[in-house]
Amino acid sequence: MIRLRSALLAVVMAATIALAGLGFAPAAQAETYTSAQKAQIEMFVPGVQELRDRLPEVESFIEGKRWREIQTFVHGPLGELRERLSRVSRRLKGSDRATAEAAAKDLFKHLVAMDEFAGEFNYKRAGNEYLSAVKAFDQFLSVVP
Repeated sequence: MIRLRSALLAVVMAATIALAGLGFAPAAQAETYTSAQKAQIEMFVPGVQELRDRLPEVESFIEGKRWREIQTFVHGPLGELRERLSRVSRRLKGSDRATAEAAAKDLFKHLVAMDEFAGEFNYKRAGNEYLSAVKAFDQFLSVVP
C-alpha cells in the first residue's frame, strides 16, 4: 500500500510539473506607454527618422566609390546620431529600452567599421557594413512606439 501511495504521489508531482511547464504561467505583457510618455518620445523621433531617411546617400557614395564623402557623412550629419538615439532610448521602458540600446550599439559599431573600410577603399566590406547599419537602424526604430 505504501509503495502504491508513493508511486501515485510521484505521478501527481510529475503531472503538476509538466502542466506548469506547458505555459500555464501568466503571459508577459507588452510595454505600455502613457500618452505623455509617447509625446515625449515622439518629440525626438523626427530627428532620428531624418537621419535614417538620409542613410541611402551613403549607399550612393559607396557605389560611386566616393570614399571621402562616406567619411564626411559619417562624421558630419551622422555625428549627431548617437545623441539623438540616446534621447529616444532613455525614454523607452524595459525590454524596449534594452533592444533599442543594443541596436544603437550595433549601429555605431557598423558605422565605425564602414568609416574604416572607406578609408581603406574597401568597396565590399564598406557595403556590407552599410547594409548591417541599415538593419540595426531599422531594428532601433522598430521598438519605438
